[in-house]
Amino acid sequence: MNTFRRKMGSRLRKRVPRNIREYLIKKVTLHDVETHAHHFTVNLTLKNFMKYQLEHKLEIELSSAGTKYGLDYRIEQNRLQIKVPYIVLDDMDGRASIEVKHNQKQMIVGLDGNEERQKLSFFSNDKYFNVSTQGSLVIENLLPGYRFNMAQPAEVEHLSAAYGHLKLEVKETVDSECRLACLYQSRLRVLEHVSHDANTMEVENFNILTEGHPTLYLLHGHELAPLTFSGDALTMDTMNHEITYLSEDGYLTAEITKHEIELTRFDASVEDDHINMQFAFNSPATLQTLMIVDATTGETVEVPFLSSEETMATEIQVPLSALIDTVSRKRLVLETSGPEPIRLQPNISNLNAIGFPGRIQAEYQHEIFKIWFYGRRDGLLGFNVAQRPLRRQVVQVDDFTIHGYIKGQDAFIDCTPYLAFVDRYSQEYARVEIDERFRVDLRSVDIIDIKSKDKTVIDLFVEIVHSSGNVLRKEKIKLKDAVYKKDTHYGRQEVMDSLGNTHYHLITITPFNNLKLESFMIPESIELPKGSIEKDMNMWLLGERYDTAQDNGYAMFRWLKAHTDIEAYYVIEDTSEDYQKIREESNVLRFGSKMHFDVAFRAGVLLGTHDLENLLPYKAARGFFGYEDTVKIFLQHGVLGRKPVEYHRKYYDLPFNLFIVSSEVEKQDVVMNKMGYSDEEVAVTGLARFDLLPYDDHPKDILLMPTWRDWINTDEAFLASEYFSRYNSFIHNARLNRLLEENDVQLNFYPHYRAQGSFNNEHMDLGPNIRFIRLGQQTVQDLLIQHALLITDFSSVSFDFTLMQKPVAYYHFDAKRFFRQGSLRPIPETFIGDIAHTEEALVDAIETYIHNGFQPKTNDLSGIFTYQDHKNRRRIYNAVMDKINSIGD
Repeated sequence: MNTFRRKMGSRLRKRVPRNIREYLIKKVTLHDVETHAHHFTVNLTLKNFMKYQLEHKLEIELSSAGTKYGLDYRIEQNRLQIKVPYIVLDDMDGRASIEVKHNQKQMIVGLDGNEERQKLSFFSNDKYFNVSTQGSLVIENLLPGYRFNMAQPAEVEHLSAAYGHLKLEVKETVDSECRLACLYQSRLRVLEHVSHDANTMEVENFNILTEGHPTLYLLHGHELAPLTFSGDALTMDTMNHEITYLSEDGYLTAEITKHEIELTRFDASVEDDHINMQFAFNSPATLQTLMIVDATTGETVEVPFLSSEETMATEIQVPLSALIDTVSRKRLVLETSGPEPIRLQPNISNLNAIGFPGRIQAEYQHEIFKIWFYGRRDGLLGFNVAQRPLRRQVVQVDDFTIHGYIKGQDAFIDCTPYLAFVDRYSQEYARVEIDERFRVDLRSVDIIDIKSKDKTVIDLFVEIVHSSGNVLRKEKIKLKDAVYKKDTHYGRQEVMDSLGNTHYHLITITPFNNLKLESFMIPESIELPKGSIEKDMNMWLLGERYDTAQDNGYAMFRWLKAHTDIEAYYVIEDTSEDYQKIREESNVLRFGSKMHFDVAFRAGVLLGTHDLENLLPYKAARGFFGYEDTVKIFLQHGVLGRKPVEYHRKYYDLPFNLFIVSSEVEKQDVVMNKMGYSDEEVAVTGLARFDLLPYDDHPKDILLMPTWRDWINTDEAFLASEYFSRYNSFIHNARLNRLLEENDVQLNFYPHYRAQGSFNNEHMDLGPNIRFIRLGQQTVQDLLIQHALLITDFSSVSFDFTLMQKPVAYYHFDAKRFFRQGSLRPIPETFIGDIAHTEEALVDAIETYIHNGFQPKTNDLSGIFTYQDHKNRRRIYNAVMDKINSIGD
């Protein structure tokens, strides 16, 4: 009956037109916040609800630091008003959440699309709070390091301004430590380079400001006092903005707008190696430079105008390289000449279609690019450049032959398309020339010749190669209609080399269905098992990634040898730095050695922090030396919940028999509900490495340890990325470096292993109190133990830090893109600490922790760690033994 109802409901949804469905679908959205004497009200908009459906069926509860409060509410027409007493915020540490339940089912609260106009922030007890929604409502203390002294404002007696210069006189004397700050939409901007004289402050650097309507504050230490003002409005120019200061409700505020110039005509045409741009304006302008600003990185290319005379029209020749070298959206800015230059944003909102070029094409470095100028939402002139899409796909795998096609190669001049086979580790390659429709027998490709290791991965690419030998385009190729499984393959070949070694080549795919080859070698000296292989359940093989011994795998291995009679072995590549540290220990195996093969053939239990491919010298799949008869344990390398991971049960033909987690919440909400494992397949034990964390150390240095971005796949993309730009800027932040020096604090920068080659001393001129830590120089766990504050973005190493009762500051400048595929748990549940979205906010958090002696906030960690002791490895061992016994039964 339920199946019938679901089918009928689906059919009805398909039949009901979209405009009618809009009147049927119930929605709850966050509208605004109202403040009152003793409470504030969160107003939600209800769409398509009847009042009788809600009365007596709503439960509204605020949760903060493990304490829950029932909240009063009332319903008026289409508005649900939730009353929150200010007193509950006094006990709140960092953030709280409000759940709205209807008939005991949580209602998902969205945004109504008018966030720019909404009042969602407010003050309470000298703190600044904001209300947002992440499914449930979230109340956050946005600037916990600051105290807002709203009861004692500073009175401004006089304002004067000139180009790029503001003079502000207040009633009381201000000392040299005072600064001017602007607060707008939850962002605090602190103006540097402020000079003082008795009761006067002068500001000459406004570069940090952006458009908006901020309120101005006097900042002294960590106390912010609003500025009162009753004078007339005053307007000034800076290079980038026009700023008007005025009184609003008695407080000094600012209206900040970009300089604009209205275009009456704009044209562009390609001529040889440049674009000729013609501008006409509605008012005279004296132009000096055209600035081309990358919308992502902020990098700027400047092209001078030939004439700087005042005119109503002008033109300029822009090299194609300035527009195309980084394929991205850009802003065009016109800078005037003279002693008081301003940067004008071209406004084309009144341009007719006639005279506006739209899309054009340009040939650059043997490739045809699409170029177009367009009107942005704000009416300003925008520019974009795009490469012609190179469509490519493998449509069939027949034995060890692939069939596919490519389209779009006609956008390249004097070029040849190839299918390239590239070793993932050494980048050695082989190529096969292909046509628009191709058939390639992989047996004709000498895979052995390009292999860097006995067990390796060969990625497949379509390459467009110019006659000069330069590769103009390199794109991975997908397998059509593929179903991703880590432990299966689509084709197999066995080849014996001249020395009698047997190489296995397997056609497999990545999580994105990109085609690849996995290859492993069995040396001639290895005696393969005959007949069926009997696995020894007392022989356990452990590992992490091929090249590490510093995580849960190694911690578990050491404990097993010391406390049990398990025959435990640890496998690692002998070229890694970690191997050199542990090579003399008993039962440490060199990857691919004769002993490794012997143990791999016989071991009944496999325990890894990553995929079990890292443990075995052959393919971890059914049919390879009894792999299907092993007990497979996922030890993990972090606490799950922030982003989707590749260990879903559906990704395996032979899933893990046991999945280790740190809490009941992680087990139920993530591994069972979102990753498909059953109750008996998940054990709440805590992670093995947590047993080695001290709870009572008192270091004073700072560790910067960001994670990786999966969309960065080349060195060129890395150096052009916002990721590199943000961290490079942060490390060179003048206030940060001054803080570190003045307080004798060291900041140690340990980049993700994939970024080590670019984030290093060669690319960065580090300050005296900032040090770059090379991969393998210290273990991650040692680094975590040795530092007082961790700065990361989304890395799960933060959980180790939190477990040690030490503070974490998160830098979320690209959170929207990082979580583009969603998160497994709400952000407040797993990001325990301060979240900064801007560089200055991050430096603010660091300054607060330096000044308070790196004291952490008190947090309820029960949703992250069920156990906070040093018995995790014992629990893991018991859980594995129970699993072995249950399988044996």
